[in-house]
Amino acid sequence: MKLLFSIIFVLSLLMECAVLGIAQDRSQAQPNGNEPKTPQVAMRDYRALVREVFAPITDQLNLTKEQEFHIVAIITATEVTSDPFVHELDEVDQRLTAAFLIDSPDEAAINELSSQEAALLTQMISMKARAKASIYQVLTPNQRMLVSHQFLGKSLMEGSLGSISIY
Repeated sequence: MKLLFSIIFVLSLLMECAVLGIAQDRSQAQPNGNEPKTPQVAMRDYRALVREVFAPITDQLNLTKEQEFHIVAIITATEVTSDPFVHELDEVDQRLTAAFLIDSPDEAAINELSSQEAALLTQMISMKARAKASIYQVLTPNQRMLVSHQFLGKSLMEGSLGSISIY
């Protein structure tokens, strides 16, 4: 039942993103005004995106279509959620650059803008970590072990060299 609600939620999220994308598509008039501009739709290779996440062990994981769908949904949702942060980060970075490219830079303004930029980066890193954790939860126990061995190393998983086991 939980899986059904998750799938419905993800589908509704994807549909909402698609509707918003279509709604934001604005046709620009051509110089002669007679020919409408054809919209440029950026098609994304989601299979390649999933392969990228687990490279170089993607083939060994034998992900199901359902797992791939969940992973793509998690990544897409994270990207949509982080988009405002990216734009705000760009704005703060531009203001920071303007603050020190003057004859007498204001140290207080530079420190404030630097703190704002650090806070935005912290939020974005947290979102990325939560997305990775969600993706990890989509995997089966055997797939998780493969991923752990690949990305953490066997010495960490076996608890050698004084490390603390995560299992």
